[in-house]
Amino acid sequence: MDRLRPRVSVLLAASLTTLIPLFAGCSGAAEQPILNQFFTASRLRDNTTLDGFSMVALDPQKQGTVTSFSITNVSAEQRKPLTLRSLAKAHDDAKAEDTALNTRRETFRQENDEAVQRVVKAGRTAKLKGGDADVQASWFRMLDEGIELSRKVTDARRKLATESAMVKMSVADPRNPIDVAKYDGELVSKEVTVNATLRQPNGETSPHTYMITMQRALLKGEKGDITGRWVITSLKDAAAPAGTKTS
Repeated sequence: MDRLRPRVSVLLAASLTTLIPLFAGCSGAAEQPILNQFFTASRLRDNTTLDGFSMVALDPQKQGTVTSFSITNVSAEQRKPLTLRSLAKAHDDAKAEDTALNTRRETFRQENDEAVQRVVKAGRTAKLKGGDADVQASWFRMLDEGIELSRKVTDARRKLATESAMVKMSVADPRNPIDVAKYDGELVSKEVTVNATLRQPNGETSPHTYMITMQRALLKGEKGDITGRWVITSLKDAAAPAGTKTS
């Protein structure tokens, strides 16, 4: 789902005060404050606030706004290892291989400039003889290796970015920036079930059940352990038909 445009933070503060009576029926669960903030910021289209603790939003113009909610279930926490350091190393190693190949290919081109020009003009499938045939084989082999290495670099970058995105949000501290690639640790997840009253964009209200995923990072590194904040990473409407795009 598209993230929402920021609004003035003063509006959020005022709205939080206004909405306290609406959410007063919620349990005293530890999850209530972040959900209260999430639904309020979504209603105000306050992307600035959401960027601090959520990777999703509830679009008031397309999905409506939550006017009240209650937490009905919180699952047991699930934990899985984070492999940030090994993913960062795999990315660095792939880039180093790619750089080394580019250097080797450029050296080869300079040492065989005229032959390389003939080979490139003739193409991969041309039947060449003698030294040109050798240059042809070497040149196109290095090109193929380059394509594979580029894919390897891209894949390593994607895996690192996927794992680090939520972790960065969970441990973000502007006063003390953290290089998460230097840490390992655990990713903690839990599912929160919420019964909510939703005001549709057309003004009608209806009950909805949401399944909300919360995650946080527990990092371990040479400079000590870091406990991250909870981040909302997924929002699913239980009433949505199968295949419907959700946050």
